[in-house]
Amino acid sequence: MVTKKTLGCFTFPAMILIAIIGSSFIQAFLPISLCTSFILLLLLLSVVLGTLQSEENNRSPWRYLMYSTFFLGSLLGLRYIFTHLPTSNKITKTDISEDIYRETTIEHGDSIMLLSQKRKWSDNFGNSFEGSFSVREKDYVSSKKEYVNNHQKYNKLPWGDLYQYLATSDTPRLDLILKKLKEIKTTNSLNQFEFADMVVTFIQDIPYSLVFETACQSPEKYEDYIREVLEKCPDCCIGHIPHGIQTPIGFMGNLKGDCDTRTVIIYAILNYFGYDVAILNSNYYQHSILGLHIPAKGQYKVHNGKRYYVWETTSKYYTIGTLPSNFNNINHWYIMLTNT
Repeated sequence: MVTKKTLGCFTFPAMILIAIIGSSFIQAFLPISLCTSFILLLLLLSVVLGTLQSEENNRSPWRYLMYSTFFLGSLLGLRYIFTHLPTSNKITKTDISEDIYRETTIEHGDSIMLLSQKRKWSDNFGNSFEGSFSVREKDYVSSKKEYVNNHQKYNKLPWGDLYQYLATSDTPRLDLILKKLKEIKTTNSLNQFEFADMVVTFIQDIPYSLVFETACQSPEKYEDYIREVLEKCPDCCIGHIPHGIQTPIGFMGNLKGDCDTRTVIIYAILNYFGYDVAILNSNYYQHSILGLHIPAKGQYKVHNGKRYYVWETTSKYYTIGTLPSNFNNINHWYIMLTNT
C-alpha cells in the first residue's frame, strides 16, 4: 500500500514560515500591520490545512488552530513583557520632567509606547485649555540619534540653517501634538490670532530649563543668572545636547528647553498651520525669540518689507509685541530664519 508523504512534525513550523513570508505580501495590498497580517494568515492556514488533513486522516480539524492559538498567545505575551520592560538604557530619569509619563496605545495594529503629558494652561485672553499631549517614544529616541549623527555639518553654518533642519525633520514626528492642537482650535472656534496665542502660551507655560552641550554642573560653577535657575530648580537642566538646542520632539518628550529650543518648536508648529513666522536672535542679549507677521501692535522687526512682531517664549504672560525690559532694544535683534 502506498502512503502519502507529509511533513509530519515539521508541518506546523512550515506553516509559521509560510505565514511570515506571506504576511509581507498581504501588508503590501492591505492597510494593516505586519503583525496583524501574520496572525490572520497563520489562522487561515491552520483552518484550511486542519480541514484537509481531517478528511484524509480522520484527525481533528481544529488541532492546527489550537497550536496556532497557543503559539500566538505565547508570542503576544512575550511581546507584552518586552514592551513594558524599563527602558532606562534609552532615557534616564534625569532626562525627562516628572510631568512626563509613559503609556501604551495601539497604532495600525501595533502596540507603541508614548511619552505623554497632561496640560492645562490659559492664554493671554483668559481662555483656559487642557488636554493630553503625546509623542512616540521611538520618535523621541530616533530624533535624538539622528541629531547627534548630523549636527556637526551645522557647526560652521548660520543658526538659521540648524533651526530649519530641526523644524523640518521633526514636524512629521509631531503629528500627535499637531492633531491635538487642531482639535483645540476647532472645539474653541479660535481665529488665526487666537490660535497663535494659544500655541505660544502652551509653550510659555512649560517651566524654563537650561540646555547645555556639556554635562550639567553644580550651580556655583556658572554665572549669576544660570546659578539662580539651578539653585531654585536643580533638575532644570539637560546636558550633552548638540549646540545647546533640543529638537522639537525632544522638548515635547522631556519638557526641558530654553529660548531657542522653544522658538524652534513654535516655528515648526505655526509653519505647519500656514503662518508667516520667523526666529530672531541677539548676540548682544544671548537670547532667541519668535517673530510673527500678523496684524498686531508693539515692537517688530522689518524683513523683506514685512513686519515681524516679536514674541518672548520663555516666560508666561508676555504678549506679542512686548519684550522684557532687560532685552527690549529692537536694534540688537536680527532675523535668523523665516519660512517665506
